Amino acid sequence: MGDAKIVCTLGPASSSREAIRDLADAGMAVARINASHGTREERAVLLDRVREVDRESDAPLASMVDLQGPEIRTAPLEESVRLDEGSEVRFVEGEEASAERVGLSASIAAADPGDRVLVDDGRIEATVERVEGDAVVARVESGGALGGRKGVNVPGLDLDLPPVTERDRADVALAVEREVDVVAASFVRTAEDVLAVAGVVEDFGGDVPVVAKLERSGAVEHLEGIVEAAYGVMVARGDLGVEYPMEEVPLIQKRIVRRCRETGTPVIVATEMLDSMVHARRPTRAEASDVANAVLDGTDAVMLSAETAVGDHPVRVVETMRTIVEEVEASEEYADLREGRVPRAGATSADSLARAARFLARDVGASAVVVASESGYTALKTAKYRPQVPVVAATPEERVRRRLALSWGVRPVHVDRVADAEAIVRQAVDAALGTGAAESGDTVVVLSGMMTDVEGTDTANMLKVHVASETLATGRGAVSGRTVGPVAYTDGDLRDVPEGAVVALPEDFGDEFVGDLSRIGGIVAARRGMTGYPAIVARELGVPMISGATLDRRAVPPGTTVTLDAERGVVYEGDVTDGRGA
Repeated sequence: MGDAKIVCTLGPASSSREAIRDLADAGMAVARINASHGTREERAVLLDRVREVDRESDAPLASMVDLQGPEIRTAPLEESVRLDEGSEVRFVEGEEASAERVGLSASIAAADPGDRVLVDDGRIEATVERVEGDAVVARVESGGALGGRKGVNVPGLDLDLPPVTERDRADVALAVEREVDVVAASFVRTAEDVLAVAGVVEDFGGDVPVVAKLERSGAVEHLEGIVEAAYGVMVARGDLGVEYPMEEVPLIQKRIVRRCRETGTPVIVATEMLDSMVHARRPTRAEASDVANAVLDGTDAVMLSAETAVGDHPVRVVETMRTIVEEVEASEEYADLREGRVPRAGATSADSLARAARFLARDVGASAVVVASESGYTALKTAKYRPQVPVVAATPEERVRRRLALSWGVRPVHVDRVADAEAIVRQAVDAALGTGAAESGDTVVVLSGMMTDVEGTDTANMLKVHVASETLATGRGAVSGRTVGPVAYTDGDLRDVPEGAVVALPEDFGDEFVGDLSRIGGIVAARRGMTGYPAIVARELGVPMISGATLDRRAVPPGTTVTLDAERGVVYEGDVTDGRGA
């Protein structure tokens, strides 16, 4: 899978458990449920199915509930009506719907003559001629068929709608109940709007981060504050293209992505990325270029909307997007851009260490940057600097594992909660081996942020170069030291044991060696004990020993080279003593 993640909107074409499973297998990292459509009960069922698929998958699958927000929509319609060019139409608040009178979910009577009224992403355009009480009378400049519940924009007009509607509150309650991973706040204008949604999440006792959707003109002017207030940002180009001249939208997109890159804020580029594939089997060249350019800009994720919600072949769309992403990320152009756009370090120690980890991984030829992160904070900081190798994030929090599925380059893995620093590193490195990001014997850079000084914020407190190797056995160090040698299983007979062998003793070892003791390079004893016969021999010989550890003869055949590290009480696969530490 690529470093840039894929967000897919679920809908009638992708609502079954099997369809969600197929999308996840094809590359979906985040499942988006659009709260503007369907019933709350249907959304609850979808969220449960997403969680079921996540539980069965190795890679995390996050869920996102996209709130409808303070949006104005046309009245529901069973059949579309046609608004003809040059005709006069009245926009009123209510449920009416005809070619002469269009009901809206909220009044636009604050409009002035000359204002534009854009319906259905600007497919229908009208110009306000006059306002008669609560009715806005407009002339249709660009007509067409009007369906029910289509979005309505009046660019430049502040309608003073509440940032969170009652419908939104009910959907937030559902999101908290179902432990959704991200909530997307629609039509935010300022940081206060983001905080208002976050406040509703807190009202319901939830801990769900908020992604701010930038689709209003005022939001772009308040970009700095919104990025600071939100967990992530979505570039919602559909409404941006209505609020702004279309030629400005590509530059606005680049500006937003650049700002998010500088702050390490996850950013999603959305709307019509492969729109022709709602029905076609191949995208247009322009669409392929659109996805590629978003990846080259450095976005964390790219999003599919109607393509997967109502399209003819959702899985093929995801596979196509994944192919484009991976092709771009394998290019020299992408590598050059990534190397030349490394942000400056932020004010925190986590920022400084994460940036150092990025360059250290490059300089030592590491296979991965391995991050131990409890809250996800250190993992986000590492992704901010876009290392040239995968970022493996080991976390004991399931909700953090899923949430990090949205972040560029991060491969999140769940691990047990441990307090010992060495155990934290060992778990994190084992996670890198488990994901395939590193193989035994590879060099990795480890960044640990598991010690929490401030609630919700990791304190990155360790950076080291580590040789990744699979842990074969763990026990208690009886005699300190470290050695590398072939494994020899014996009940005490050393006559066929090779020189420097790591001798593995069974639980019922009879407390007697036969043969040349100098052949012993180290001892792994299944029986616990720090003062028994094996420990006495190890001390006399000056060789390392661990007790209470059992090697599996089937998994580790005789003669397998291992590293016995009695300081840590661990037997590693292979030789990990290259001078950098185990």
